[in-house]
Amino acid sequence: MARSRAKNILIIGAGPTQIGRDTESEAAAVQIIKNFAETDRNLFYVTSDANSVIPRLDVDVKFIEAELTVNSLIQILRENEIDVILPVAGNTVALQLSEQLNESGILKELNVRTMGVTTTTIHNINNPELMNRVLKHIKEPTIPTTVVENVTDALRFAKRVGFPVLIKPIASLTKTNRIKCDNEHQLMEMLESAFKVSITNQVAVEKSVVGYKEIEMIVIRDAEGSKLLINGGENFNPIGVHSGDSIIFSPTQTLTDVEFQSLRTAALKIAEILKIKGVCHVQFALDPTDGKHFITRINPFFDRSSAFAARATGYPIANVVAKILMGQNLREIKLSGVQRHDSLALIEPVMDHIAVRFPTWSFASFKNANQQLNTRMKSTGSVMAFGRSAEEALQKAIRSVDSTTAAEQAALDESQLSEAQLINVLIHPRAGEVYYLLEAIRRGYTVDELAKMTHIDAFYFYKLRHLVKLERRLRDNRFDMAALQEAKYFGFGDTQIAHLWQVRSDEVRDFRIKKTHVFATYKGVEPTAGEFPYLTNTYYSTFEDEDEAVRTTGKKILVLGTANSQVGTNSAAEYTTFQTIQRCQKLGYKVILINNNPNALTLIPDLADKIYLEPLTVENCLNIIHQEKPDKIIAQGKWEIVTQLVLRNVQVEQLPVSRTTRSENIEADYMGVISSINGSINLFGVVRIDEDNMFIPIEVSEALKVKVDPLIKNANQHITNNGIYSVIIKENMHQLQIVSVVPLAVQDLPFLSFAFDQDFAGIITEITLNGSSKIENHPIIQGDYRYSHVYPYTQFGLKKPQNPPFSLAIGAEFQSIK
Repeated sequence: MARSRAKNILIIGAGPTQIGRDTESEAAAVQIIKNFAETDRNLFYVTSDANSVIPRLDVDVKFIEAELTVNSLIQILRENEIDVILPVAGNTVALQLSEQLNESGILKELNVRTMGVTTTTIHNINNPELMNRVLKHIKEPTIPTTVVENVTDALRFAKRVGFPVLIKPIASLTKTNRIKCDNEHQLMEMLESAFKVSITNQVAVEKSVVGYKEIEMIVIRDAEGSKLLINGGENFNPIGVHSGDSIIFSPTQTLTDVEFQSLRTAALKIAEILKIKGVCHVQFALDPTDGKHFITRINPFFDRSSAFAARATGYPIANVVAKILMGQNLREIKLSGVQRHDSLALIEPVMDHIAVRFPTWSFASFKNANQQLNTRMKSTGSVMAFGRSAEEALQKAIRSVDSTTAAEQAALDESQLSEAQLINVLIHPRAGEVYYLLEAIRRGYTVDELAKMTHIDAFYFYKLRHLVKLERRLRDNRFDMAALQEAKYFGFGDTQIAHLWQVRSDEVRDFRIKKTHVFATYKGVEPTAGEFPYLTNTYYSTFEDEDEAVRTTGKKILVLGTANSQVGTNSAAEYTTFQTIQRCQKLGYKVILINNNPNALTLIPDLADKIYLEPLTVENCLNIIHQEKPDKIIAQGKWEIVTQLVLRNVQVEQLPVSRTTRSENIEADYMGVISSINGSINLFGVVRIDEDNMFIPIEVSEALKVKVDPLIKNANQHITNNGIYSVIIKENMHQLQIVSVVPLAVQDLPFLSFAFDQDFAGIITEITLNGSSKIENHPIIQGDYRYSHVYPYTQFGLKKPQNPPFSLAIGAEFQSIK
């Protein structure tokens, strides 16, 4: 039977934000949808993520809120006569679901095919034993691996290959990572839980390569077999620490050309044998003693590494992949930035800078969490930084972590540790590891000693030692021009220098600008390293002579991004910034964005008019304000950076939203959402709050309306500024009373925007900038769903309390109430 052209395409989302999954999957989905919307295909997007920005896109896509289960997907396939499913924008979640759909026989029954990756490839990737056969076929070395169905077989295999071993459930019910087992007791203990979460009651056991270098390669392949390497990244930590908890440098820093080319060739071979149409991320374990490698992971979908690769190189991976999925080949795809050359999409990106991805944690809010780093990811987000040297990029990454988060990362004060305590931290890495390594160098530990204890390549300790030398030079030479210039070139911030000089940071800034005339300059991020003329809108700062950034003309606004994802401010904050940017543009502003979260929705190409990939610090904001002279500066409510800028007489328009809470743990039965503009109150709708603090949109009955209306009219006495507010209502003896009236919380804004069919972030932005906004009421979107918060307690190995505070949520999800 001849296959007809795909008409109805279902894109499977990744679900809510959680540890190991930020907004990178949805960022890719947005770009794919925008490209596909230019065709005559019918697009459907399904997710359980209540913070999804897809419903508010100005393109024709049907948004389906549903639990990501096989049964719900089968129903969607039938009801919408789906021809094709696209799993590559849904991380491992979509891949597992596609595998289960194929095994159920529904894809064959309905003549539905997968796009970007075949069902055979998905099946092989989900089964390590089958994947090893594929790798052996292309003569790639494989780690000894087996799949077991009982403890006895697992123990027999472990004794044969030797401990340590790694285990991972096959077709897991939840997101899982490889778990290291050092002995029989650990293996038996971990197998018990691993078998429970495996749909097939099978567990993969493999020989551990802990201590090897961890290298990542991102490649692209099209339908006719053209392939190219987009980016290579090198983990600071060896295998044994989850790559999401490790600092990553790009391009690779310590590989010989022979090693690099060997890994590049292997990654391209894998994309070919698996018949990938799009992006493929391959992770390697590289033996530092002989250069031999093993393949540890293959991700034929968009993940945090492909997102970082796109930011690091300036190559628009998602847009190019979207065109490949639509039937174009690399030789036919032209990138909008290039000014000449017919086949730029086929040219492998070249970098003339160093990019660093740096993990961030939220342990200050989870005191009992184990901060030791291992194969289970624990960081809640990451930042990235760019520099002309590894030192500069690393220092800027460290500066990207604000003072609050720095305390979360380094729960131990490294300067106060005894030698025994410090050695223990060096041997058993924990969150904020780089701070302890710097302290060890300050105490005189040699490069060789540290490399031996940590298994981290000596190259990085030479770089850290150089930073410590610069610290000492600064400390010994207060207000010295040469010391300052060198420190700025290698990434030291004014605040760091002020700490070493024991003065205020403003004094350092005045000295730097007025006395030594040392100013930040900006370099463009683009994939040709200047080989071809290229129009980029993305820049980073350094301290060299040439400045590549041209001041933006016209009416312009500087938007402060959300930076790294933390508990409380995560995908909901990204959603709000995304909508803020779009409304600013509709109001006639050119938008300049400062942000450095590599997974951010707001960093997708062509959203903001200009992007500065910079640490969100006072120094960097002031530098950009001096560079761009924006008409207005807007921020998502009041937080530390806003307070510091205001203290320096910078006028910041603060969105009237709550970044942390909506009156946490106050007993309530209903929440009304209202606008208050110049004394005029408008009720958008009401949600019911059930016993589990979950939100359920409701139609207001006449009986309830009679009770609610007087309360809403009186809400003005609790309000001093224009904005959108949550009216928290308690029912007592059949009487309603207002408990509190607070600005709409960022965590609730995406779901309530969906439920009431409103662009609340846009309305709040317009109220802030113009003093008013036209309000249109829409019917509540009815559906069998509710909204609840997602917390990271499980990933931290902690028991979830009965009523966890909303400010510790890391994401939000739709849940069926059937």
